[in-house]
Amino acid sequence: MEEREFDYADFVSEERIVPEEKLGKYNLPFILFPAVLPFLYIINYGTQEFMAGIDAFFTVQNLFLIFAAGFVVHELIHFLSWQAFSGMPIQEFRLGMRWNQFTPVIGCQRPMRPLAFRIGLLAPFVIMGVLPMALAFYLPNAWLLCAAVVYMAWASADILTFILFWSAPRGCFVEMHRSALGCIVYNPKPVPDAETDAVLTSGKF
Repeated sequence: MEEREFDYADFVSEERIVPEEKLGKYNLPFILFPAVLPFLYIINYGTQEFMAGIDAFFTVQNLFLIFAAGFVVHELIHFLSWQAFSGMPIQEFRLGMRWNQFTPVIGCQRPMRPLAFRIGLLAPFVIMGVLPMALAFYLPNAWLLCAAVVYMAWASADILTFILFWSAPRGCFVEMHRSALGCIVYNPKPVPDAETDAVLTSGKF
């Protein structure tokens, strides 16, 4: 649950976003990084095993399932994680669309604490990407690895938002930006000490 009731009047907002013209430049490293995993898989299990998985992966049915279900499951994990760790009522969450990126997004109508925001932000990357990737190497299963690579690359915007928010100060609240990639950080307004308050009240400068 939230530690205190959020009031916009007590905070100063700060946008932390990636400009639209730089989206590709900043997203590219996080999209390309998972592409290293197939090479590690081939080193461990051989080309033949990997190619067999590729053949099974690249079918119309599989690709439709992975991308269609991926949209839904990715946003559902965001929602369940944020709701569970922030304690926000379900009705505070809304599903929307970033048309400039053609991606669905789910977000809370009110800002939440940093820990809850971070957990919900990274949850799809871990659940849909990191865990299946680890399982794919353990089994081994090249089909599962391909799916993990897709979902890890898919979460590049979440990772980038996490980095933008990394240095947020203590005591702040945060919410997803509704039209750009990034977030809005709400920093507490400074509280004047007793001496400063007395001077301001008396009018003596």
